[in-house]
Amino acid sequence: MNVIARSLPVLALALLAGCTAQHSAAPAPTVTVTAAPAPTASPATATVTVTAPPSAVPATPVEVGPCSDDDLVVTNGAMESADTQRRVLVSFRNSSAHPCTMVGYPGADLVTPAGGVLVNVPRRPANAAPRLTLQPGELGTADVLTYAIDTETGNSCARWGQLVVTPPNDVVAHTLPVDLPICGASVSALG
Repeated sequence: MNVIARSLPVLALALLAGCTAQHSAAPAPTVTVTAAPAPTASPATATVTVTAPPSAVPATPVEVGPCSDDDLVVTNGAMESADTQRRVLVSFRNSSAHPCTMVGYPGADLVTPAGGVLVNVPRRPANAAPRLTLQPGELGTADVLTYAIDTETGNSCARWGQLVVTPPNDVVAHTLPVDLPICGASVSALG
């Protein structure tokens, strides 16, 4: 019983040594205490090992790069009509295995069957558009609006062109299988 009574203060000290309030990224310290009582008729030795739990290291955020043309699949929805406006929803799907970002407005042109540009929709500054992070498989969309009536003359738009879009911050054009009237056009930011 005397051995146990003498060992308790040493055991308590060893346990408290592992409960300090220090936070460090160093490996967890191990404290080994061996207590040997004064010689008696029967020798007894107690060994106590205390290991402090490892401290949590905060995860470093991963920088997400811009979407490249290889990361995206560009498609379009059906043309929708509302009075004199024609609308097409253009989708940019992240087909890669990593997240990527898109900032700005897509480019849009309406072209002839031979590829000549009939209408170029000027890109607006990227500072006016939200930053969109696409996880693998996610979509970003933009609306392309055109007008079926010439706003200057009031006449029907006689010419139509095929839609060609370029993702924001990219230069690779994607010809889509949809024709739109060429009397004015606009493109929305990605959302």
